[in-house]
Amino acid sequence: MRLTKEYWIAIICKLCVIITEFLITVFINRGLGIYVKGEYSYIIKVVEVLYIFFSFGIGQTYSTFKRSKGEDMKNLFVALGLSHTILIILFGGLYIFLVKPEYGISIVLLTAIAVLKVIVSMIAVIEKSITRNVLQAVINSVYMIGLFLLYSSRTANLITVLFCYGISDVIRIVILMVLYKMKPSLKGINKEIIKAIYITGFITMLVMLLTSINYSVDTIMLKKMTSSYHTGIYSVGVSLANMFLLIPDAFKEVLFGDSTRKDFSQKTACSAIKVSLLISVVVLIGFFMFGKWFISLFYGIDYLPSYTVTLILFLGCFSLVLFKILQPIYISHGKQTRAAFFLMCSAIANIVANFFVIPKYNENGAAIASVLSYTICGLLFLLDYLRMNKIGSKNIH
Repeated sequence: MRLTKEYWIAIICKLCVIITEFLITVFINRGLGIYVKGEYSYIIKVVEVLYIFFSFGIGQTYSTFKRSKGEDMKNLFVALGLSHTILIILFGGLYIFLVKPEYGISIVLLTAIAVLKVIVSMIAVIEKSITRNVLQAVINSVYMIGLFLLYSSRTANLITVLFCYGISDVIRIVILMVLYKMKPSLKGINKEIIKAIYITGFITMLVMLLTSINYSVDTIMLKKMTSSYHTGIYSVGVSLANMFLLIPDAFKEVLFGDSTRKDFSQKTACSAIKVSLLISVVVLIGFFMFGKWFISLFYGIDYLPSYTVTLILFLGCFSLVLFKILQPIYISHGKQTRAAFFLMCSAIANIVANFFVIPKYNENGAAIASVLSYTICGLLFLLDYLRMNKIGSKNIH
């Protein structure tokens, strides 16, 4: 089955995002240096875990309720997201005042912004993913220009880069709310609907939290068990692997919207997997041949040890392609519990493996643990999806 025009537009937008994301990593790595980049990566990973917990997964339930209720509920979801953001700032501020944690202000503010961003972004994906993808490319460009100005003026440090990161998210939120006419409102909504959203969101939150643990626990454990230097080296591999996964991300976002329709074809997911894997093979071969030159040229010779880390992580990305494309189908069809079980198995494997291999192999050990967890996750999703939909090898080709 051929992919529709919407999928190819999404791919083109993601390619633009890959270019800007790459330049962003160049300016951050060169501007901050290995040690401070390690601190930056640690903060961002902590935020990525926290915002999922405090958003309670309600953003990802929008597709489920739009599909089942058949009515426009975006204003309700924005209102819930805004209330979460305000509560995070209030209670986070109290926590900072009492405990005075390391990087407390940055983590609280970025988490509060991220909660509203993810809810608004998910609404945009379901309503019209193409517009959202174009906007993402534009906002990334603005963020990249801001980092370039910091780098060229030699004012790049941990605080200014984090400030630039937060402002880009605020701009994204404002533009999406204006474009999609989102107005926070609880008018005409009964308590039963809100209750149902949070009940559904709880399972979705567990799925997302387990996903985030798979993506973030390696960096967090590496920082706690080694040093900022090893975390900084590892962060380059993680950044490049994340860019590697932006193509299946493009399919994921369109599939999230398409899978809410009754005429959704399972073969579309199979086609998306095949295209993503083909692109992945090409990227892996290219990086294997020219990766050392690439890292030395753009990040500097100090980051050359990240070549091995990146190669290891790229191997795990093949399995993550399966997860990236299939997970939104599970969520939009209300199969969050099944997805949570698969992710729990993967997360446990990741944590246990990191505990044993990081002390011996540092950043390379963290990469090996991640590949193990990614493989478990991808295979569980694929085998279950094929079984549920009774898709055999003849149907996939």
